[in-house]
Amino acid sequence: MKHAAFILALGVLAGASLGGTAHAEDLAGLAKQAQSDAKDGKNLEAYDTMRKAAQQVWNDGPLLFRKSLFVTKPPAGFGIYNPRPDSVFKPGEKLILYVEPVGFAWKPKDGLNHAALMADLVLKDEEGTVIGQQDGFATFTFDSREENLEIMAAVTIDFTEAPAGKYEAELKFADKNSDKSATFSLPFEIKADEEASAAQP
Repeated sequence: MKHAAFILALGVLAGASLGGTAHAEDLAGLAKQAQSDAKDGKNLEAYDTMRKAAQQVWNDGPLLFRKSLFVTKPPAGFGIYNPRPDSVFKPGEKLILYVEPVGFAWKPKDGLNHAALMADLVLKDEEGTVIGQQDGFATFTFDSREENLEIMAAVTIDFTEAPAGKYEAELKFADKNSDKSATFSLPFEIKADEEASAAQP
């Protein structure tokens, strides 16, 4: 297997800083305050309050992946991607993934909010046998004046020397600012053009 390559990108994002950690029991209070502000025409205040509630859920929850899927080309930003219609690739074709991690930690650094995630990669064949593995496959960092809630990563895996067959790509993300980690897997198949044609009815 050719050495795997990783490309990571972050979109232009908008977020709201919590400015202080609320307690879980305050979620209902935040929702009530937002509802009251909206009713009084204070729409911006209502929006900011709901962002605080969302940030609280983010901070208190585990690391998760809101989305993880194959795409046809590198995404242009958060939510700006073209889903691949299937997970069948031609020999030599690179695998491009769009990923939305949720729940990682932000920490103050140099006057900004700093986030850092590390990804390990494991490639398995159809029987589940590990045929390739790279710890520390990639690390991405993000610095912002806000604690952004909309973050995306674009991952490209160079699997160009693999023969035709069915495989699985497993990616484990570890949050370098906390003890949170999470894993997702995407099955895929490499099929030559003549195989694809022969499979047609």
